[in-house]
Amino acid sequence: MRDKRLPTKIFGEVLQELRLQQALTQDQLAERAGTERSHISALERAEKGPTLATILNLAAALNLPVAHLMGLVEERLKDS
Repeated sequence: MRDKRLPTKIFGEVLQELRLQQALTQDQLAERAGTERSHISALERAEKGPTLATILNLAAALNLPVAHLMGLVEERLKDS
């Protein structure tokens, strides 16, 4: 049986990788996404799962289609 926290953990890993690929700090991403740095940190550490609104805002902040962001998460879930 798959760990229910696994999607949250993978989302956090993908988010951190995308943020670092764009050379953004957590503060910069938070500002772009209209949230707090502590929220980005909690997402990256899988302490919180993202809401749909958060996913939409993060994708926009990273200049990525939502489908691309979630596709990366989905692919990694398949590999786990």
